[in-house]
Amino acid sequence: MQIKKELRIKLKQKRKNISDKALQEKMICDNLLSCSAYIDAKVVLFYAALYDEINIDKCIENAFLNGKRVALPVCLDSDGNMKFYYINSLDDLSVGHFGVREPDINKCNEVLDFTDSVCIVPAIAYDKNGYRLGYGKGYYDRFLQNYAFASIGLCYNELITDNLPIGEYDVPVSYIITQDRTILSK
Repeated sequence: MQIKKELRIKLKQKRKNISDKALQEKMICDNLLSCSAYIDAKVVLFYAALYDEINIDKCIENAFLNGKRVALPVCLDSDGNMKFYYINSLDDLSVGHFGVREPDINKCNEVLDFTDSVCIVPAIAYDKNGYRLGYGKGYYDRFLQNYAFASIGLCYNELITDNLPIGEYDVPVSYIITQDRTILSK
């Protein structure tokens, strides 16, 4: 979809220009850690941030400290299929598909039971209805359409829009957390 492609370019540039990113990321992470959906979860499905995404490594470390099980995705193919694998530390990650840090599937166990889970979903931008503008491969949409647990999108205030173009397979997140607010979206 050409509109989404153009939006990705525009909004990725806007994300690059956000000032004081370290402070903004800390505020977003603090808000995530105080969100009831996160607090109540026993399993947290995180992502490993790319260089320009909101870095949540400190949130991952916090989850370990609080006795939560932590899992991250592994991209299985170029058709948008992924599975989550438990990790015991960030040292269990290595660079995989698309330059993303992924669990080593030779030493990490696949998540088979998603009871009491929450999924933290990366994006370039979100709209107020919980729909995301990702990178266009559909990994998270394919994954989320099969599960009913809460999902949380992390986003800078500057990248929340009124509406994004959505496709028939797009799945909104339950909450969007920014530097200064939590938006309940579904």
